[in-house]
Amino acid sequence: MRPHVAVIDLDIPKYHAAAAGEKRSVIITHPTTEDFFICDNRTQFYGHWIKKEGGILAEINKSRDSPFSWDEFTYEDVQIPDNLDRVLHSAEKLVEGLIKQSGAKDYVAYIGEGESFRVGLSTLKKYKGGRSAIKPVYIKEVSEYLEMVFNANKVTGIESDDAVVMDAYKDRRKFILTADKDAWGCPVNVYDPNQHHRGIVNCNKLGSLWVDDKGKVRGEGRLHLLWQVSSEDNVDNYAANCFSDIRWGAKSAYNSLKDCTTDKEAFEVVVGIFKHLYPEPRIVTGWRGEELEIDWLYVLNEMWTMARMLRWEGDSVHITEPLNNLGIKY
Repeated sequence: MRPHVAVIDLDIPKYHAAAAGEKRSVIITHPTTEDFFICDNRTQFYGHWIKKEGGILAEINKSRDSPFSWDEFTYEDVQIPDNLDRVLHSAEKLVEGLIKQSGAKDYVAYIGEGESFRVGLSTLKKYKGGRSAIKPVYIKEVSEYLEMVFNANKVTGIESDDAVVMDAYKDRRKFILTADKDAWGCPVNVYDPNQHHRGIVNCNKLGSLWVDDKGKVRGEGRLHLLWQVSSEDNVDNYAANCFSDIRWGAKSAYNSLKDCTTDKEAFEVVVGIFKHLYPEPRIVTGWRGEELEIDWLYVLNEMWTMARMLRWEGDSVHITEPLNNLGIKY
């Protein structure tokens, strides 16, 4: 039977609609010179949000003997909201459009609230710790409105990402309607409105990895999950090499995994990746400020825990379980 019931993760459209309903800018001031700049965002001023390279600041520093550092400046966020009724109407139409585009005959919706359990389980880098503290002005109103209009189930403790997977996993008539990359690594049917050409994809398989025409790694199935585990996620704030001395990223993980043809081979490659990144145990300071003794298996299991979505309530799997099941010596 072709999947025909959409399981909708409303978290992404709620943020998109709320963010689109306001005009943002940043007033950036140097406390000594009192020079100030009004930019659309911080990236426009100092470039890449991690590397802090490029942007207006780089142009300013070309003419200076002693360059300014990005953290010498103060940053004041300005949010000018649109008409609330218009924002709510746009949010509703956005979700209706996604349902229509997917071809669903029916739907069930979920919407998240509060902190994920993964924050408590993260020790190396704080899960989602890199996200901006500035939320859209109308995020609460949009969330409550979408919850009412689409009779959404409110999710707490776990993420709506988990809730939609748990629902779709137990009913093959359903497919997840989401633009979230995490769904592609789950054993469920997935439809991404931003990748309409892929249709509804059954991801309960080993799957595959490829690079699209924009140079972005794409995938589906368990290979996609293992690529996430072995790569980095700047949005959810975890990275395989977070405490390694070795440079490693999305393309490194892709090149290692792309030719795997069995689950055993793929998991063996992942073990090899983490042994390469952490050849010896070491003492590090975690995000809570405590000292931790880590090794390759410690980091691998944390990345596995951060990346893997739950299939049912209480679905706790240590990485050694699939390794042992596949007969992998580690």
